[in-house]
Amino acid sequence: MFLNVYKKINHFLFENKVQTQLGLTRLFLTGTLLFLALSRQLNMDQYGLDAIISRSEALNIYPEFYRPAFQYFFWSDQWASVIHFGLIILLLIAFLGLSNRFLMLITWVIAQGFINRNYSMLFGADLIGTLFLFYLSFTDCHTCFTVKSIFRKYFLKNHIENKSNQKNKSIFLTEFKSEISSVFFRLMQFQLAVIYAYTGFEKFKGSTWWDGTALWTVFANPQFSQFDFIYLRNFPLFFSIGTFITLIFEVYFPAMMMFKPGRYIWLSLGLFFHLNIGILLGLMPFSMVMLAPYFLFLDQSHINLFSKYCLNMIHKISKNKSISESV
Repeated sequence: MFLNVYKKINHFLFENKVQTQLGLTRLFLTGTLLFLALSRQLNMDQYGLDAIISRSEALNIYPEFYRPAFQYFFWSDQWASVIHFGLIILLLIAFLGLSNRFLMLITWVIAQGFINRNYSMLFGADLIGTLFLFYLSFTDCHTCFTVKSIFRKYFLKNHIENKSNQKNKSIFLTEFKSEISSVFFRLMQFQLAVIYAYTGFEKFKGSTWWDGTALWTVFANPQFSQFDFIYLRNFPLFFSIGTFITLIFEVYFPAMMMFKPGRYIWLSLGLFFHLNIGILLGLMPFSMVMLAPYFLFLDQSHINLFSKYCLNMIHKISKNKSISESV
């Protein structure tokens, strides 16, 4: 019995060959962080010499419990614009799948440095996205959905020969990297579950989450909402149901991820939940960062079916287009 338990734990932690899921997570996460970095490149005065927050006081604006032990922004303020442009290049390289674990870790250090330099410019997408970027830097996320994999099929013979030679030389190192990747894959799953459960239980402290008016206070506020929802004041039950569904979704997310039927129901609910937040509240980067780790909970067979369906749809569209052009 103990041997079986040991084997299951070992397989759960160290033997997950889930490069496809990691590749999709990398695409969505680094793509979102790249978008945020590009949007900030024109506003670099908030990180330079003319920033509202001085360099010496940068860490003091943090809440005391979350205050970093040291400064990650090791560069001088004069070089802020150049370093940030380098961050954009590193994120682009990671998005294309041309990075590696060391470069990803450097990317995370720089991204964390800009967060520490001016905490007042922080968004939820920055904080959570940088957190998952740290985890990804220890995984095999650069194997699938990369520029290399697209061109690899044209040089498949040479790739197989090189791969067989490398296998004989560094089989131990390859296995060790795979085990580390598996561990951090599980850590990302655990981290997402903790985020949802923690925020769900924190909401219990607010009275508006108990009386069912929490969502109304958000959607009725023009500073948050992108549309006018005042007409929904005549349907209070709509917001009450939505408020309690949000609580149930977040609190029970970790438990539902343990069971496949409940897992897909909860992931679908989370997809609907975050897309609504992104569209209606204008927080699409945050929604994309939260949805990126969802791929880690999908089975490989379902991803293959979805990929095959997308390819068939693209083939049909291209075929119909060619027929219409010939006519």
